[in-house]
Amino acid sequence: MPEQIKLVATGWHHSLKSYLESEQAKIDRPGFVIDRNGTIHGGGGDGWVIALVNVGPVVLYAGRWYPAAPDHYTGRYGRIAGADPVRVPYEYCTCKPYHGCTHYEMMGDRQLQALRRILKSLLSQFHLQFPYDNQLGEICPRALAGKSGIYFASSYDKRRSDIHPQIELLHLIKSLAQ
Repeated sequence: MPEQIKLVATGWHHSLKSYLESEQAKIDRPGFVIDRNGTIHGGGGDGWVIALVNVGPVVLYAGRWYPAAPDHYTGRYGRIAGADPVRVPYEYCTCKPYHGCTHYEMMGDRQLQALRRILKSLLSQFHLQFPYDNQLGEICPRALAGKSGIYFASSYDKRRSDIHPQIELLHLIKSLAQ
């Protein structure tokens, strides 16, 4: 029985199918994938890993927000060639960038509502109770120690910055904590 639920983002992909066939999906092994519109898909992997269709970091280019990746030479985020723009960015904080970037794709209400439904179901199914951990989005000692909870991929791996800890997501997780 799992003690942890892990939230990951798909990152930028042409389609859900391309994510599920990607190397990242093989690493993540999501049991569920939640689309931006709230549709829940089976991921074929571990039932306690939930992937959210979300590109992660975005940059402004020609008046539109595009999925972004760090440039290996400069370390700065740049537009991913061939990627379509995203609808809504979420500004983290211009004072202290989150994993080096100040804007991320925002998770909308439908996606968050679907996530709430799945999380409540998994918590009930696995009889999982957990305290809220305020280190979500950073390497988290509780996550690494295998302690119960809902964690982001970045709680385990400092190279992951895929899900931004936007306030609505943090409130959702906090509301489910014991």
